[in-house]
Amino acid sequence: MKILLVDDQRSARRVLRQMLATVEGAEFLDAASVDEALAILEKTPPDLMLLDMRLTSDPRDRGGLDLLRKARAMRSNVPAVMVTSLVELTEIREAMRAGAQDYVFKDELCPEMILPIVLGFRERMSLHGEIARLRERVEGKWGLSAIIGSSAPMERVRQLVRRVAPADATVLIGGETGVGKELVARAIHELSPRRDQPFVAVNCSALPGTLIESLLFGHERGVFTGADKRRRGQFEMAGAGTVLLDEVAEMPIDLQAKLLRVLEDRRFRPLGAEEERPLEARVLAATHVDLAERMADGRFRQDLYYRLNVVTLDVPSLIERVHDIPELIHAFTGEMTRKIRFTEPAMAWLLRRRWPGNVRELRNVVERLVLLADEDVIDVAALELFAPERARARTPDEIDRLARVILALPERLGSKLDIVERAVLHHAIEACGGNKSAAARLIGVDRKALERRWERLSEDPKDGEP
Repeated sequence: MKILLVDDQRSARRVLRQMLATVEGAEFLDAASVDEALAILEKTPPDLMLLDMRLTSDPRDRGGLDLLRKARAMRSNVPAVMVTSLVELTEIREAMRAGAQDYVFKDELCPEMILPIVLGFRERMSLHGEIARLRERVEGKWGLSAIIGSSAPMERVRQLVRRVAPADATVLIGGETGVGKELVARAIHELSPRRDQPFVAVNCSALPGTLIESLLFGHERGVFTGADKRRRGQFEMAGAGTVLLDEVAEMPIDLQAKLLRVLEDRRFRPLGAEEERPLEARVLAATHVDLAERMADGRFRQDLYYRLNVVTLDVPSLIERVHDIPELIHAFTGEMTRKIRFTEPAMAWLLRRRWPGNVRELRNVVERLVLLADEDVIDVAALELFAPERARARTPDEIDRLARVILALPERLGSKLDIVERAVLHHAIEACGGNKSAAARLIGVDRKALERRWERLSEDPKDGEP
C-alpha cells in the first residue's frame, strides 16, 4: 500500500511514518508542496494521501485544499485524509466537498486515531481488488471472451452481441440444442449496464404451466396447496438485471398471454397478490425450434413472437463452424486437471464427425477422453472407441444444416449450386465405378439428365471455382 505524506514540515512527516510503521506492506512517499505532490500523483499514483491543510508558514495558506482540487481536476481518485491543526468547521467542510474522505486534528494525532483510518482504507482497497479479480473471472467465464471461435459466423455473433448489449431491447436467441444460447445471453448481460445486477435463467420446458407462472411471478402465502409462505418470483429476484426465458416456445399458451401483458405494461402480479409490481429487468428469450411453425399450428402466439423478436440473434451450429473445433478443444482441455492432446489424424477425424449435440456434445467427448483414455495422446483409435459416431439417416434438419454450410462458402468460389451439383455428380459416378446409369439411379434422375448436367458442369470452371 503506497501512502503519500504531504506536509511542509519534515518532522511532521517523520511522526506519521512512525505511527504507521505497523501497517503491513506500507510504502511511504513524501511531498512538501503542492507541485511535488502533483508530480507524484501523475508519475506514481498512491493508494492513500495524508495531507496538511496548510503547506507553508503563512497562516492564510490553504495548500491542502488547492492540492485536492487540482488532483480531482486531473481525474485522480486517490482517497485523501486531512491531517490539520485547524479546528474551524468551515475549513473541514470545504475539504470534504473538495474530495477528502476523512480528517484528523494534529492536536489529537496518535496511533489509536490514525491507524484505524488507514487500515480501513487498506481493507477497502483489498476488497476492490478482489471485486476486480472476480469481475475478470466472470468476464472470462460468461463474457464475450467465453464465446470461443474465430470463424466468420462466430465473429458475426460477437459483433451483434456488442451492438445489442447496451440497449434494453428484447433479444430472441435462436439455435440448435447445445450451441451455447445461454452463453450468448450471459455475454449480452455482462456487456450491458446491468452487469452488476443478477442474471436469472428460467427453463420454460422444465415445469408445468402453473409452476412456471409461480416461478416467474411469485406467489402469496396460501394461494394454493403447499404455498406455506410468500415466495418471490424470478422477475422480482432479477431486480434491474436480466431474465432469460429459455425454451420459451414450450411455454403454455395461456401463460404466453400473461407474459405478453407483462412485457407490454412492464408490470406483473404475483399469484394471489392484490397489487402489481414493476418489472425492472431486461428480458431475453431463447428457443431451438422454429417459432414460425409453432405460430402456424397455433402453439405460439403471434403477438408474443413479435414482442420478443425485437432483435434476432441466431447462434450457428457446430457444422457451420467446424474450423472452430480445434479452438474449442483447446479451451476445454485447458479447464481439465489432466492434459491431453490430439494427433493430426485424430483432429481431422473430429472435423469430419457429425455433431448433432453441437458444442455440448464436443465438450462431453473431451471430458470422456480425459476420464477414460489410457494415453495422454489421443489417436483415431481412441476416438472410435470412446466417441463413436452413430450411423443415422439424413434428416430434414441435417439437410438444412448442410444447406447453411454451403451458403456460408465464400462468394469468390462462384455459383454454390454448381459447386454442390458437380460434387454430387462426381461422387455418384465414382461410387458406381463410372456406370452413369447406376449413378443416375442413385441420384434419382434419368441417365440423359445426368449426362446433360455432367457435360455442362465439366466445362472449365469459373475463376476461383474449384
